[in-house]
Amino acid sequence: MQRIHLAIILTFVGFGSIVGTHTGAIPTLVTRSGMSPYAFGIAGSLGMLINIGCMAAGGYINRFASPRTILLYVLPSAFLVLLGALLTTSVTGFFVSFLLLSACIGTLDIFMNAEASLVEHELQRPVFSTYHACAMLSIAGFALLGSLTSVLLSPWFGALLAGVPLFLGWAGVLKHLPERDPVVPVIRKSQAPMPRGILTIIGLAAGFNVTCEVAAIQWSGQLLAAIAPELAAISGLGLCFFGLCSGTMRLFGDYLRTTFGDLRVMAVGLSLAVAGFAGLGLAPGFWMSALAFAAVGVGLALVFPCLFSMAGRLAPNARAAAMSYTALVGGLPRVTLPWMLGILAASNSVHTVFSACAILALAALVLVVLAFARAGHRLRAT
Repeated sequence: MQRIHLAIILTFVGFGSIVGTHTGAIPTLVTRSGMSPYAFGIAGSLGMLINIGCMAAGGYINRFASPRTILLYVLPSAFLVLLGALLTTSVTGFFVSFLLLSACIGTLDIFMNAEASLVEHELQRPVFSTYHACAMLSIAGFALLGSLTSVLLSPWFGALLAGVPLFLGWAGVLKHLPERDPVVPVIRKSQAPMPRGILTIIGLAAGFNVTCEVAAIQWSGQLLAAIAPELAAISGLGLCFFGLCSGTMRLFGDYLRTTFGDLRVMAVGLSLAVAGFAGLGLAPGFWMSALAFAAVGVGLALVFPCLFSMAGRLAPNARAAAMSYTALVGGLPRVTLPWMLGILAASNSVHTVFSACAILALAALVLVVLAFARAGHRLRAT
């Protein structure tokens, strides 16, 4: 069982290597291809739409193939798409490779998490947060490698480095993951009531939070490269700090939630994120901006799991349905807001992207407090 556990860890690390390497190289790729901020915003929205679509299709795909089979195909496919993305020199190539990579990441995300949930059940101890922490820490390290190799060496060299954990993850899946039977859907009409009004509030808060996370991942390198072009080789440092702090927080997330409660954890976290994003909007300089991304990483790390845990507790007899509804509501801002952030960057500067994120994080904080106020008696009863 421990070998299966290790194989899942390597898969999450491989996932992080893809995301980190690509986003670390984005400033170089944007400059080389001539991609405008407006076009990048459109790519972000379409990529998020494809990502969500692939995740939503996971249940249907699982009727015909097991997570193991899908992972064995998607991991090498992701490497090839990443290599193509890092070698592209045109706007069209950037756009197409960005969307294909979004599809690979979404598919990999849903199936590695599906297998991880089964492994956690079989181990009979909580390990899910550890898996996600490994992914974030991998993103942190490979973001810096991605920016360094794209400027000092060649972008394709970054793909080769990312290919090492990808191959190890693929080998672990091939050798240690069991071949589970495809899922046979069970049609069941649930009569359990769901508090859709409160879940809508939670879904919007989750959507704003994820939008802020994605903005930090996709725009951090471009901000730092714009502030100090001479330090473009380490423009991945912002994402490195973000991922390092976010991953570390997730390692201790369950302890913090148990000790202080979800509301306090989210309130303090979102307040810190608001301060970090506001600081980034003021353009304090390269090193202060890089450190501000560390504050954002700490602030946003536990909000999403807290919100989805809350959604499940609000509908104890229909947890899956409640979480699906919450994810659906959260998908609207996740798809539309990246495009709007691109417009802001094109018409003003990259700094305005993070000023807008400060407003989004503040809105998420208000929605979290409102959700807890409306759902207080329900939460106390569960």
